[in-house]
Amino acid sequence: MSQPTLPKNDAGEDGRKAPVNRRTDAAAPRKQRTLPALNLQALGIYIAAVVIFLIFGMLNPNFLTSGNLRDIAVSASVNAIIGLGITFVIITGGIDLAVGSIASFVGIVSATLMVNAGTSPFLALLAGIGLGLVCGAINGLLITKLKLPPFIATLGTMSIYQGFAYVVTNGRPVYNVPKDFVFMLNSYVGGIPVAVILVAVLAILCWLLLRRTVFGQNVIATGGSEETAWLSGVRVDRVKIAVYALSGVLAGVGGLVIVARINAAQTDAGSPYLLTAIASAVIGGANLMGGEGRIAGTLVGALILGALTNGLVLLNVPSFYEQIVTGLVVVIAVALDQGSKGWPLFKKKSPPKKEATATA
Repeated sequence: MSQPTLPKNDAGEDGRKAPVNRRTDAAAPRKQRTLPALNLQALGIYIAAVVIFLIFGMLNPNFLTSGNLRDIAVSASVNAIIGLGITFVIITGGIDLAVGSIASFVGIVSATLMVNAGTSPFLALLAGIGLGLVCGAINGLLITKLKLPPFIATLGTMSIYQGFAYVVTNGRPVYNVPKDFVFMLNSYVGGIPVAVILVAVLAILCWLLLRRTVFGQNVIATGGSEETAWLSGVRVDRVKIAVYALSGVLAGVGGLVIVARINAAQTDAGSPYLLTAIASAVIGGANLMGGEGRIAGTLVGALILGALTNGLVLLNVPSFYEQIVTGLVVVIAVALDQGSKGWPLFKKKSPPKKEATATA
């Protein structure tokens, strides 16, 4: 038989322990620090924006001039403002189809108060924001209290608010908006358009609200799983009502900016911004299934759409092609988002496990 293996004795021949290499032992438990993984989908949005700007810059030298870039930023401001509110809604797993109608309704009411009732521009501005808040809160109540699907609820209120916008002025536009109101939202501060400054301020506030407050954590938790959020103590209904109210407020602000830009109020001026504002949020990385969205991404999405519109105009491309391009951009953005998470079609299915048979 072989001799049993004796345990090694760390002590030397004189009975004392051998010296320990402290440098090696101290370094052993330490783990190498790894850099955080890059969000390729988020990074891809910024790369796409740079590529689009460079391509249009090469096709038309006037595209990258300071004046044209300022025009792009101004044209993207309304999409960005409304898109910020929609980003919160999408993160909760909902959708708001009424934002365009709210923008039209708020614009018509505020302009009517100033032109026909002699209301001061500042009070008309506050009244418009308050009206947007009420319209958004009604959407939230329909969804939470009547348990209507967000798509159906906001589809209905989209028609209702648009109808109210026609009723207020019998379908007629409102002209001769006071210059003080136009100056508040359509002037320059140090060469920078007020609309662009407003977007920057609102974006910072929305980012802080989403990423640095308990409310923002509750919004993300609600979009991830309503049941889990409710079991964790989140008042899901209140979160949803607040989110739709916020979307209504920002839609109202967008409508007021439209009035200041065109120096008039049209009954359907906000309608074209519905799809483009949603597209800005989706291109920016908002997941339509809920639980994910980025404020900075929404701003970049709005800039991409603004650059596409401006670039196609400079290249004398017919305006109806803009809708085709916008749709393609949205499809590609969503496809890249799904691709980064792995398409279910390409996932390998594991073979079914066979039941073990008992042997005698």
